[in-house]
Parts: sequence; structure tokens; C-alpha cells
Amino acid sequence: MKRILPILLILLLGCNPKIDMEEEKEKLLQTDIEFSNRSVEVGNHQAFIEYASPDAVLLRDNSYPVVGRPALKKLYSELTDSNYRLTWKPSFGKVSKSGDLGYTYGIYLLEITEGEQQGQIRQGTYCSIWEKNAKGEWRFVLDTGTSGLEAKDN
Repeated sequence: MKRILPILLILLLGCNPKIDMEEEKEKLLQTDIEFSNRSVEVGNHQAFIEYASPDAVLLRDNSYPVVGRPALKKLYSELTDSNYRLTWKPSFGKVSKSGDLGYTYGIYLLEITEGEQQGQIRQGTYCSIWEKNAKGEWRFVLDTGTSGLEAKDN
């Protein structure tokens, strides 16, 4: 019995590895940046589908919640994203102690690229809640934003 107890303790402690919170936070922030970059590469709609968890929720102004990747695909099939470019940058991120849930928030920029309003830039704030999938990849489970920030002078 005396020999079994130390072995059990080693096994139990080894099954719960310590999470490097700072490293996980940096991975989460980098994922958010890559998500924004992907939005420029393939379009906003495709990027949102790629980075959404299967049960993701979008909360947007004047809209009921959009729940699940199939609903995202349906919504985006009815809309165009070819006349604007959406980018964002996280200002802050935090990861849970378990390392599998986190959130980011920051500022987004919406640049009109075609039509009468071409060249106009709108900005606002956003918040995304993220979870790690079985592959260890961060995917958003909830995304929301607010519009109406005044443009800053550079």
C-alpha cells in the first residue's frame, strides 16, 4: 500500500498539467489576429465560417441571434461581402485557468471598397468568446460588436 500511494499521486498530478496562462493568452490573441487576416484574404463571410465553432452564436444589431455554423452559412449565402473589407485588432485577451475558454475584445475597422461610399471607414468595438476544439485550435463560440466609434485622426 505504501508503494501504491506515491504512484497514484504521480499519476494524478501528471494527468493535470499546469497551463502556461501567458502562453495560452498569446496563442488566443494570435488566433484573433489570424482570423482578421483571413477575413482580408478570403472575405469576411468565409473567415467567420472557418473560425466558428459548430455551435457559434453571432449577435448583431437589429437581428436575432444567429446560432450554429449552418445558420451562419445560410445567412452569408444571402449577403455579399465583396464591397467592404473588415479587419480588427484585439486590445485584450484572457484565458480561463483550464486553458480551454477565453475572450478577446478590441476595435474593428469596416472599409467600404465599392460604390458611392467607397473609401469611407467605420469603426466599432467587438468581443469574441473562444473555446479550444478537440484539435487544440481556438474557435469562437460567440461574437458580437457595436458600431459608432468616431474615426481617429492619424
